[in-house]
Amino acid sequence: MELVWKALSDKTRRKILDLLREKEKTTGELCKHFKKLTRYGVMKHLNILHRANLIIIKREGKNRWNYINPLPIQGIYERWVKKYEAGWSSYLIQFKNNIESKTMEKIKFTVAVRIDKPIAEVFKAFTDDAAITKYFVTSASAPIKAAGDKITWSWGEHKTDINITEFEENKKITFTWPGYKVDYDINVTFIFEEVDGKTRVSVTEEGYKNDDDGITSSFMNNAGWKDMLLSLKAWVMYGVDLRK
Repeated sequence: MELVWKALSDKTRRKILDLLREKEKTTGELCKHFKKLTRYGVMKHLNILHRANLIIIKREGKNRWNYINPLPIQGIYERWVKKYEAGWSSYLIQFKNNIESKTMEKIKFTVAVRIDKPIAEVFKAFTDDAAITKYFVTSASAPIKAAGDKITWSWGEHKTDINITEFEENKKITFTWPGYKVDYDINVTFIFEEVDGKTRVSVTEEGYKNDDDGITSSFMNNAGWKDMLLSLKAWVMYGVDLRK
C-alpha cells in the first residue's frame, strides 16, 4: 500500500492515470501530453506506477502499451473511502426528503456507471451466463435472452431466481427477484444507453416497503448494485475481477 500512496502523491503520475482511465495508450502517446518532460522522464514515472501495480504494461512489436490497473485504487477505496462515501449521505437525504413530503409509498433508487466500451459488448457481459461469472455471480443457470426467462444466479451456496419481465436487445432488461431479507419481490431495471460515446448502465430497483425492513434492505442493495456496476466496468474495460 505504501508504494501505491507514493505513486499517487505526484501530480504527473495522477495525470498519467487520468489519461489511461480514458483509454490505454502507448508510451509515445503519453509523452505527447507532457511537453516539459523527456521520454526518459515519462518512463521514470511509468516505472514507479508499474512497481506500485497501478498500471499493466504489454509489449506489441515496437510499442509498449500501458493500461490502468484499478485493483490497488479499489483497495484504497474499500479501506478509506467506501465507509464514508458521500453517495450514502445523498441517498439517505433523498430518502428523508421523500418521507417528509409524504410522497413515497415504496422505496426506489437508481445507481449508474459509464463504461468506455460499445453497448453490445457491455450488454453481453451482463446477459451471457459465462461472462457474468467473471465479475458478479459464481454461476448462472442460463443466459438472459427474452422476457419470460427464469434464471438462477448463485453466489457459492446462496442462490436466487430472477424472472425476466422485459427484454430489449442492447437497451433494457427488467426482472423481479426476492427482496433482500424481506418476504416480497422487488423490481429491477437495467438501462443501457450511449452517452458521449460511452455506455451508460443504470440500475433502478423499486418495491421495498416504507418500513424499517424496507429501508435497511434497500440501503444494502443500493450498496450491492454500486459494487456490481464497478465490477462490471473493471471486467469489461480491463479484464480485472475485483473480487480477487
